[in-house]
Amino acid sequence: MLVMKKFALAVLLVVVVLLASGCTGSNTSSKTSETPDTSPSPSWTSSTTQTSSQETTETPSGTHSNSPSSTPTKTETETPTSTTSTSTQTEELYWTSPWEYSPIKVNGEKYVITHYVVLYKVKPNETSPLYEYRIEKTERKKKVKVYGTDFSGNKVDVGTFEVYEYETVITPVKAVSMKGKLIIKVWYTERASDAFIYPWDMGWATGGSGQNQVVGFEMDYGDRQMLYTNPMAVGKSAIPYIGGDQNIMDYLNADLMNLYYGWFAVLHVGMWTDWSGKNLLVPQSGTWRDFFGHTWNWQTRPDGTVEFSGIKFRVIEGTWSYAGPEGVSMKGKAKVAPRIFIPLEVDGHFSFVDDNGNPRTIYGYFKIEELDLAKAS
Repeated sequence: MLVMKKFALAVLLVVVVLLASGCTGSNTSSKTSETPDTSPSPSWTSSTTQTSSQETTETPSGTHSNSPSSTPTKTETETPTSTTSTSTQTEELYWTSPWEYSPIKVNGEKYVITHYVVLYKVKPNETSPLYEYRIEKTERKKKVKVYGTDFSGNKVDVGTFEVYEYETVITPVKAVSMKGKLIIKVWYTERASDAFIYPWDMGWATGGSGQNQVVGFEMDYGDRQMLYTNPMAVGKSAIPYIGGDQNIMDYLNADLMNLYYGWFAVLHVGMWTDWSGKNLLVPQSGTWRDFFGHTWNWQTRPDGTVEFSGIKFRVIEGTWSYAGPEGVSMKGKAKVAPRIFIPLEVDGHFSFVDDNGNPRTIYGYFKIEELDLAKAS
């Protein structure tokens, strides 16, 4: 447990550093061209693909000496309107839950993601190799045996319980030290865990809280295995049980830290929440500046459709850039399906000046390769 606590603390320190420094997203892949999932595509005249940006002079909230504000206080964009002779209503589509676990609503039905595969690439600094990992996430209901520990330190079987299992399979493509797959299974009493979005789940290290109580977890790496179960999450009073190789993290720290570098690089690029308030079916762009030299530039445009589990979703491509007087810069590109809370692809760089006054750039890449849906029960 001491090793786990040290690693959890190290991860949290990395999180604090990255949140204090900001992060990024640049290039994406080919677009699709199938028909959309909702009503017929709106027809845009040439005027609907042009926007004129307006500048504001308000100071962003929460500006940090080493980081831009994650979302500017105000971004104004002139929304284009149709110039055709007939009066038609513009179709609207908003990305309402960026990076927040939520049901997917399509044609009056609710769906949940039950499985997806994502490719991560990360380059923690300019001189580092490019590391690459493929991560498979699966949600399922399952019955698991829960153990506890009595006051004499003996293992006690407290029963079998139905849980929501979140399985993560990390396959190294180019890693620091991982030689094979790492399989992590985390068990919760409730569905709708944001842990399903993370590259791997830290819930077992923190003990869990709120609605999604952690019943336990299991880790398998090569011939090493570790098991933790928490009887209190299922209403039993026994002390939690932990068994197996408690030093398993020693072999994985560097690569799991890489995944968190990549994760925060694509998560904290600053534009996701701002886009959630805009009709993304209308091509648009914007520029934001303040008197202190902070500048955002961004644009979005429809980019075809993508199909998952037989359902077609509209795709939006967006780009952004940021520059500030504190030495921070961002440049990135992404594809999103506004009805799905996870971006489909993010690619970009985040540059900043570290505490020693040295410039540093982190590269992060994220791409959904497979995604399966099921109707919400």
